[in-house]
Amino acid sequence: MTFTILHGKNLEVLPTLADNSVDSIVTDPPYELGFMGKKWDSSGIAYSVELWAECLRVLKPGGHLLSFGGSRTYHRVAVAIEDAGFELRDSIAWLYGSGFPKSLDVSKAIDKTAGAEREILTESVTDLFGERQENQIKTAGMGSGKTFGMLQAEGQNSQAAKSFEVSAPSTPEAEQWNGWGTALKPAHEPIIVARKPLEGTVANNVLTHGTGALNIDGSRIGAEVRTNSPAGGAGLLDRNSFPNASSQTSKEVEGRWPANIILDEHTAGLLNEQSGVSKSTDSPRNNSARSNQSFGLEDKNVTGGHSDSGGASRFFYVAKASKRDRNEGLDAKASGSLNMRTDSHLVANGMETQPSKNSHPTVKPTALMEYLVKLVTPPNGTVLDPFTGSGSTGKAAILNGFDFIGIEMTEDYLPIIKARLEHAETEFAKAQADEGLF
Repeated sequence: MTFTILHGKNLEVLPTLADNSVDSIVTDPPYELGFMGKKWDSSGIAYSVELWAECLRVLKPGGHLLSFGGSRTYHRVAVAIEDAGFELRDSIAWLYGSGFPKSLDVSKAIDKTAGAEREILTESVTDLFGERQENQIKTAGMGSGKTFGMLQAEGQNSQAAKSFEVSAPSTPEAEQWNGWGTALKPAHEPIIVARKPLEGTVANNVLTHGTGALNIDGSRIGAEVRTNSPAGGAGLLDRNSFPNASSQTSKEVEGRWPANIILDEHTAGLLNEQSGVSKSTDSPRNNSARSNQSFGLEDKNVTGGHSDSGGASRFFYVAKASKRDRNEGLDAKASGSLNMRTDSHLVANGMETQPSKNSHPTVKPTALMEYLVKLVTPPNGTVLDPFTGSGSTGKAAILNGFDFIGIEMTEDYLPIIKARLEHAETEFAKAQADEGLF
């Protein structure tokens, strides 16, 4: 397992990679919104057909591309990916509760245009989930118009929680439009699911290139491995000891089929509040009209379903982000400065200290990225990220035993990437040792 970080613009670096040399591409390109005034988020590169055509070239036939996009701009990314020659297979919706509303207060804007002063009623702050918390500014010892520090929320919509004054409209026109704004709270990001065209059938492509399929069993929702019997009984089962399904009337159940919706813990909680507790039961399926080809079973009384209970979130993957996720590996000191890779790592020469914090504004949770790379990458495969950022895709890839190639043009992020990926290597080695694999 190795990682390679290439410093430069992706349209200049990608042509140096060999044809059909990577197994999957998982990336978080700019959303082209000018986020936080960053130039890299308003270059138009995510809409470049030439860029995605280079990605198509280096990806093996049947290899999958997963690309995040902004809710307002992902369609342009998707069109560029399709125009480059990819097949659009699906889209995954990542739902989260940490988005910050970026809306203009129309009433205030009208009074400002009229030059009218507004009566200050109270002071408030909008918290991480976009909910107003009255009088918290005074508790925090902060003055009007200031902000709390950066709240490191997931996703492109990471924002500072803003403090503001709640004021009364001054003009009749402002009174008429009081409570009106210009934007919704961002609470989802689409992930484009694309595939390089196959060579022949799926079976032929998988056998020839090792790509073309999704890791369904490795991405099932729920940790239990259970078996159902015709009598309706269920119990835990070691998958390696399960008998041949073609000659049995029971089947292994490894959680629910992965869906094209992913939740964070906050949205999962909200969904469960609305759904309440429900119960799923194993029940006989009468298959007398036809054999159960999906499982290779011909018994007409095979049971199916899941014997469990809980909220509706149990049907979907919930990405649980660690609070220390962003800065893992950044607290150690290092000597040397970063240059281009010479063997399996970026090398360090002459740098005094290593960064102690991750300064990238749009860091994705590692748990989310692990789920995505496992879904589309075959065992011992290589993951490419042409927009590496602070290295979240690489961290996820390494933690799951994949090789990784990352491209990043912003030099300031290189020490962060190196530290996070080397920390992931250490953690992977520890996990392997604990399992007795080393």
